[in-house]
Amino acid sequence: MSERATPQERFADAYVELLPLAALMGHSAERDPRWPLGDKARLVSDAQLGCMRRVLSPVEVRTAQRQVARDYAQAHADTLAADLDVLEGGAARLIGQAMREGAGLPAEGERRAHATAEETRALAAFARDARYASLRDATGLTALAEGVSASAERRGQEIVNTLTVNFLTNAFLRCHIPVKLLY
Repeated sequence: MSERATPQERFADAYVELLPLAALMGHSAERDPRWPLGDKARLVSDAQLGCMRRVLSPVEVRTAQRQVARDYAQAHADTLAADLDVLEGGAARLIGQAMREGAGLPAEGERRAHATAEETRALAAFARDARYASLRDATGLTALAEGVSASAERRGQEIVNTLTVNFLTNAFLRCHIPVKLLY
């Protein structure tokens, strides 16, 4: 990112790094021609399935995420500097890297980098500090601050569900597929 990038664009970059949904969805689409509907793909036309796959393509998802991030940055101008500090300080990289690894995706860049002490502190602050509650909520990562009553796998699945539900719902609507197929 250029040094002259606006704080809003830097935030959008950090947001996409934090939530690598475009990469995760692209990976899923590559692995399964019926994705995102799986067995329910038989209930829709080929055109509808193709529409869903286009709407959920990495380019579309990344574009939508960047807009969500810009909207957040504009609405939270008073906390944007602190939000940027914690995300750019390591929280975005570490959480994004964990999500990518959990999905079996390679780390971005040359190889996986180990967390520095500063990055670990940024991650801990993002996950637990009350001043980042709005940021956690906006990113769908509020579960990071909640108790550890569920297994890590279950919490991870809940986070993924939270992060993807809006994209899936939008795809169903844009592609004229009854949302009840989700259930």
